[in-house]
Amino acid sequence: MTAFRDPTTVPFVPALERQFAAVRRELDQLGRESFYEAPDSLTSVEGRYDERGWLYYSLFGGDAGDAARRARTPATAAACAAVPNLVNAGFSRFLPGTHLYPHRGELAGVLRCHLGLVVPGGDVAIRFGDETRGWQEGRCLVFDDTFEHEAWNHGDGDRVVLLLTFRP
Repeated sequence: MTAFRDPTTVPFVPALERQFAAVRRELDQLGRESFYEAPDSLTSVEGRYDERGWLYYSLFGGDAGDAARRARTPATAAACAAVPNLVNAGFSRFLPGTHLYPHRGELAGVLRCHLGLVVPGGDVAIRFGDETRGWQEGRCLVFDDTFEHEAWNHGDGDRVVLLLTFRP
């Protein structure tokens, strides 16, 4: 069994992908300083992994600041709010050199969707088992992150996705 799901079988994916241009415009208006260090991104293993370059901009399921962040990104907030059974959502930014170590997600019974927004050139991917996939701007990857996985940006710029967690 694979962790990856066929995005064409997820009913909200076509509508989300149609919102790519509007979401990307709102992302482009946010400076990198609007993002904060992701709560799980404090690990650095010399010569192996560095997660300290994982930044996040929460929109749903984060903290009291979510409402103000949604007000700055109304089209993105509307696109996320249209996802049935949404658990959380936000922009996930990996700076060049970021490597998220192999791990398993902690939320059983949910799936993750990444809408690729900014994908730099170079080695930028996510791996589940022996299956590795890269992101494409304007396209969604859907997966079950309770399978062991790792992700990295060994590319030449920031990688940004709209990350949504939902109950299928």
